[in-house]
Amino acid sequence: MGAIRGVLLVFVCVVLFLSLFVGNILLTFSSSLRYENAKPEFVSFLGDVINEQLNIEEQLTQLLPVIELYCQTNQQYSFGYGEHTFTIPCDIAEQGSGALVEYGVTSLVDKYYYAEYNCDFLDCFGEEEVPLFLISEKAQGYWQSKFYFVLLLSVALAVLVFFLVEKKTNFFLLVGALTIISALPLMWMNKVGSIFSGSAGEMNQYIPQVMNIFFNQSHSVFIKVLIIGGVLVIAGIILKIFHIGFAISNFFEKIKSKKKIEKVKSNKEVKQVKSNKQLITDSKKEKKNKKSK
Repeated sequence: MGAIRGVLLVFVCVVLFLSLFVGNILLTFSSSLRYENAKPEFVSFLGDVINEQLNIEEQLTQLLPVIELYCQTNQQYSFGYGEHTFTIPCDIAEQGSGALVEYGVTSLVDKYYYAEYNCDFLDCFGEEEVPLFLISEKAQGYWQSKFYFVLLLSVALAVLVFFLVEKKTNFFLLVGALTIISALPLMWMNKVGSIFSGSAGEMNQYIPQVMNIFFNQSHSVFIKVLIIGGVLVIAGIILKIFHIGFAISNFFEKIKSKKKIEKVKSNKEVKQVKSNKQLITDSKKEKKNKKSK
């Protein structure tokens, strides 16, 4: 029975570790794709793509005198570029072509991020020629829902570990250690994109930037998971210390109890001896009394 229990414990711990690892990745995706976290990297990435593919900065520089003239009597300037229409406030236009590009790219980022995609997450791969939906509110919600599912699975597995582990004080140490180990790969996740930086291909040059979008919160998630694991380990150590303390306390209590028992026995023996002596004395007195009569 003990061997079966041990094998089950090892199996559940392995599955728990995998669950925690996948949960960390999903939490990283979900956190990284929140608008406030994804926006700076997305703006940088999209700005580089637009300048590289469309040379929009040079064209806006040429258009800038027309915009400045128009803004003398108007508050904003609208123009079409490809399939997109941009409306730029004149106070932005006054700051030069760089500010125009940044404002235009930010507008595109907002459009792509909050776009309504009429397809399931996985089905969108076949419907979207350029999968910009991967960096969207829809994608963030998808990864977040998957994280919650894996989190519930991890909690269920942790409960199984609690029932399978023989010494319950080891539960926190075991789960805490697994949590810390599962977080360690996150330390290097934000460097994954650099693997592709030297690859051939026109789009591969953007892979590091895309990876930065997906893993920009990897260090933050690593710290949070590390703290959770550390708290569990510390809790386990404290329980171990209390357990040892209780064991030592019980040991001294047993010694005290043993001494009390021995003392009681000794007192009983003394009383018994006195009682016997008294009986002997009484018996002798009775014999003397009988003789005298």
